[in-house]
Amino acid sequence: MLWVDAIGVGLFTLVYSLIMSGFSLWMGSAAFVAVSYFFGAGFPRDKVWNILLSFALGIGFGLMTYRLMQIPFLGQMWPSAIMFGILTTIVLLLQGTIMKFTLVPAWLIAWGTTMLIITNVPVHHWGLFVGQLYGSMILGIFVIGYASDYFYRAVFKLFPDRKSANSDED
Repeated sequence: MLWVDAIGVGLFTLVYSLIMSGFSLWMGSAAFVAVSYFFGAGFPRDKVWNILLSFALGIGFGLMTYRLMQIPFLGQMWPSAIMFGILTTIVLLLQGTIMKFTLVPAWLIAWGTTMLIITNVPVHHWGLFVGQLYGSMILGIFVIGYASDYFYRAVFKLFPDRKSANSDED
């Protein structure tokens, strides 16, 4: 039921926010982007590790792209547009050939999220930045996504006369 989902996601967003504040993770938006992708992809439990690996690759591509854009010539409009086109083609070719275990949308979402953050916030400690960004994405999926799903299932175990937690009806 919708109200159970809404309460679960709201409750575990609260929990995530408390964790985020306690560990000074200032990239809460990355968690919401990650869990939104996960929910939008249909909550594919069997692909969670593929998604997390794709997020890591996307962060790597974001860092590489940012570094390339620091080269004055590549930071201009046409060279950067060509560079983004080539790099996107590489992502698709890698996923379609030797890295079939990756998921392009997750890779591109993490790449874009990384670029959005590092082009708007000065980064002083790159290792800490990457750890916080990836940690936020992981926590988004597990604390908001999985925990709200467990909540949903627990409610239907407590109240079995309602629709089954496995039911597609909402």
